[in-house]
Amino acid sequence: MGIKSLWQEDVVRAFEAFGIKLSDADSGKYTLLSFDGKNLVINLVSLNNDYEPEELLRLQDLYLQEDVKLIQLWEDIWATRSTQVIGRVKSLLGLNKRIHARKTRVMAISQDQAAVFLEVNHIQASARSKYRFALTAGEEMVAVACFSGLRLMKHSRPAGYRSAEVIRFASLSGFTVTGGFSKLLKHFIAQLAPNDIMSYADRDWSNGRVYEQAGFEQVSVTPPSEIYVHPQSLIRYFPHRLPGQAGIISTDVPDHDFIKVFNTGNLKYIYYL
Repeated sequence: MGIKSLWQEDVVRAFEAFGIKLSDADSGKYTLLSFDGKNLVINLVSLNNDYEPEELLRLQDLYLQEDVKLIQLWEDIWATRSTQVIGRVKSLLGLNKRIHARKTRVMAISQDQAAVFLEVNHIQASARSKYRFALTAGEEMVAVACFSGLRLMKHSRPAGYRSAEVIRFASLSGFTVTGGFSKLLKHFIAQLAPNDIMSYADRDWSNGRVYEQAGFEQVSVTPPSEIYVHPQSLIRYFPHRLPGQAGIISTDVPDHDFIKVFNTGNLKYIYYL
């Protein structure tokens, strides 16, 4: 397929092992994979590159104009979360088994239960949250949603106005729970009665349609963010959470330095009640 980098060849082999047919897109300076008969393209982004966030956003917009979804798949994400990447892409390709949410029941779960599920099924793994709910089919969890606590909003809001945030949502890999996100969202609303619920769609992976289908409104777009990747562990850090002193940040990448990368920002959504 003309792909030279070993990690990029590994991506191709992994999808072909599932019988998924891929082609090189007309890519120029980018390494793009398209899926035969599907409106989906993956841009394979190596850690060492000379891209600017704005050009990757322009690339997304060019494909969006053709009603094609473009994913920015970074080398470190593939190296650390390849199983979750494959699961997400198979979902986007419509290759999952489907379960209707009406055939599931809602249950509250612990932080540990959520962490185990999300580590296996979410590209960004787990995160701390105040409230966690799962959909179960029989004895198996098939979807999990995690929410923040309620935050009192004092500025330009009526007295007592409370907002919450969707921290994580994931379905069991290999399954799409039709209406699952909406069912968990409605359960949270019934239990906690917030005035609105906020969430972010990662532009590297999402165009936000799942939020729009659930009734959220897009209210803003956050700009791309700097991220630092440890070259051995491949753990990602935002600048304010880097371990050690800021002086160790470098793009020269000796053993103790970090690799500077970026994301393409987020779409901010709010569900008004």
